[in-house]
Amino acid sequence: MSLNVTWQTRMFFRLKAPSSGLTRAYNINDVPLKKNYSKAGLITLINLLYFQVGLLVSIISALIPNILDSYHLSYGLGATLPFAFYISFTFLCIPTGIANERFSPKSVIVFSLLLALAGSLLFALFPNYYFSVISLFIIGSATAILQVSAVPLLRSVCGAEKLAFHSTLNQLLYGAGAFVSPNIYSYLTSNLVNKDRKSNFIFDGLARLVPVNYEWIAAYWLFAFLIIVTLLILWFTQFPDKDTASGQPAEERGSYRQLLKNKYVIFYFIALTAYTSCEQGVAVWMSKFFQVYHHVDPLKNGASILSWYWILLSGGCLAGLLLLKFFDSRKVLAVFTLMAIGSFTAGLYGNIDVAKIAFPMVGLFASVMFPIILSLAVNSVARHHELLTGFMYTATVGAALGPFIIGVLSDHGGLRFGFHYIYLALGIILSVPFWARPLMTGKRVE
Repeated sequence: MSLNVTWQTRMFFRLKAPSSGLTRAYNINDVPLKKNYSKAGLITLINLLYFQVGLLVSIISALIPNILDSYHLSYGLGATLPFAFYISFTFLCIPTGIANERFSPKSVIVFSLLLALAGSLLFALFPNYYFSVISLFIIGSATAILQVSAVPLLRSVCGAEKLAFHSTLNQLLYGAGAFVSPNIYSYLTSNLVNKDRKSNFIFDGLARLVPVNYEWIAAYWLFAFLIIVTLLILWFTQFPDKDTASGQPAEERGSYRQLLKNKYVIFYFIALTAYTSCEQGVAVWMSKFFQVYHHVDPLKNGASILSWYWILLSGGCLAGLLLLKFFDSRKVLAVFTLMAIGSFTAGLYGNIDVAKIAFPMVGLFASVMFPIILSLAVNSVARHHELLTGFMYTATVGAALGPFIIGVLSDHGGLRFGFHYIYLALGIILSVPFWARPLMTGKRVE
């Protein structure tokens, strides 16, 4: 998944309303800010932050087989680790939005990085199940705060007219981090396990920090170092003055109640929850599936397969954006969902050669689902678009539920049986094109 807010922003700003009086609901009237910062420097910093988010998100899936073996956990208990990470999004998204209204973006981002640093060190220093759950909740909270805070900052730096391009770039950097993360884990762990390696001050230092048989936690020491470097960069980076004049007026207290009375808002929320549960359900358990049913070493080939899943999930957005220039988003969603179902079936029941290709391809076909569903949701109401977008983003709770449900089912019938939950999630997504009735659709090339 690229379960991050860049998807939302990209689709939100690329949609153009017809001349029906609703156009202003889709435009952002930015107030010019005093130029006391480097625009290129801040955009580069935001891309770096998204790269680190990709690192922190993807590593969980790569570590699941090691965590289950080292802590002697069942599938259900193992599923509580990604659950702890993603459930934090549900609690932090709305408070972060409030914090961004009251504090400068620099202070909020620094706070999020300090949280990520604390969580990474906690995971690395106390390698046991209970501390792992706590640390992943902390790291998940940090990534939620980081993503929600970065988008308005990016908008104020590059302007609304260039936001779609830079948001896409953020998504690609996020995907690059998610692609690299399992390979970092594989490289560090393999070298630490290999006692015949050449002497190297980096690996010699890590060997002193990492307990024997827990070499797989070494990646978190590297992440902690990268976070410290980023904090130092932030310290010397100038940010734009806080903009207190932009934005729409405060919404009335009854706005959420009004939205929740709309049955389609609930339907879209369920669909987005289904998507996030599918994306993370596949990612979290894929490596373990290959280990159990195809005897693939999760440290080497398993990590590589997972990396391709993430890069296709992120890179597929480019193909999706191109198709949306020519076809109705509902048709694109229906076709891609059917292809995802076919690819997932081939991976679940095919031999190892088929599965190695089919499982990562699920990521490619899933790449368009979140932005299309979100854009349909936003286009289905005439008012309260900012509140609706924030509410829809809390559907990230599905990323906590999907892996957990699969883990619990797998305890009773095996991992292949547990994976059948993905069909339910994809079935919900496939229903969207048939009942979605947006007030307006995206502009297409004739």
